[in-house]
Amino acid sequence: MENLPESPFSKSTLISSSSLCNISSPPMDMQKNPHDLDGLTANQLVLLLLDGNLREEVMHELIKKRDTCEDLAPLLWNTSNAVYMLLMEVISVYWKLSPPMISMKKSTRACNALALFQVMAKNPETRKELIGAKIPCYFYPFLKPSGDDKPLEYLRLTSLGVLGALAKFDDPYGPKVLHFFLETEVVPSCLECMDLCDELSRKVATLIVMKILMQEKGMSYCSATPERFYSIVQVLYRVVQKLTEKPCLLHLMYVIQCFLSLSDVFKFIGPSEAFIRQVPPQLFDNTFKDILRDDHETAWMLQVLHFNVYGRLFSPE
Repeated sequence: MENLPESPFSKSTLISSSSLCNISSPPMDMQKNPHDLDGLTANQLVLLLLDGNLREEVMHELIKKRDTCEDLAPLLWNTSNAVYMLLMEVISVYWKLSPPMISMKKSTRACNALALFQVMAKNPETRKELIGAKIPCYFYPFLKPSGDDKPLEYLRLTSLGVLGALAKFDDPYGPKVLHFFLETEVVPSCLECMDLCDELSRKVATLIVMKILMQEKGMSYCSATPERFYSIVQVLYRVVQKLTEKPCLLHLMYVIQCFLSLSDVFKFIGPSEAFIRQVPPQLFDNTFKDILRDDHETAWMLQVLHFNVYGRLFSPE
């Protein structure tokens, strides 16, 4: 949690006890029936985020509307202090991270706040604002591996989901998102998750690393030093070993694309022996034959990888 920004908001946007009195109160019928939120619109619910007694239920209701309310992301961002309240929900569990003391109830509440940040991360306009305010930095403490603690794993997976939603580098603001990721060293955190966390977190972390490696600036960052380059290769090697025990086609595809991007560094000069040793032989034998049988695109990616590494195509048995 070191070196995190003090706040992503200017002082004028922060809520205080004095300013709280000046915020428009929810209609009286909402206050009288705090548990009857089903019939409220997204606009009404977002206003209720300011009420600490209702916030848990309000977040739950807003999440139910994320697929049907197209304007939910800008509504959350542009409603005074709504984002700040969500951020406070996330920060409130920091002190329970080490040693892990988070209950599943507290984890679920913080994850609901993170899920609403994911709604904003998916929207082109609010994604830009999230990066400009450096808000994703507040999610990084949850990426630290913590053994088998399920509440923390839940937080980790949801945080990775927010980062994965931000990792759309092909839109106009994509280069700035990539720069932010590289500047704040998302890659090392994702590598730790790939190496030490549960299956779902490993998969999402691999997806983020794959997307970064597929960008020219991302590849330059990852291959800037031999130590950085081979730390990525070695983690990918260990991920493949885990996949031999419990195969997953989508995760395998992410890993192959990562190796393919890394192999492009040596495409014209020939890979070093150190790199060749770190390309798992299981990728080219029959280990994944069954799950690759009908996936011609991934099978072709393997052919290209084999050619980049060994200078020839291969014929699976």
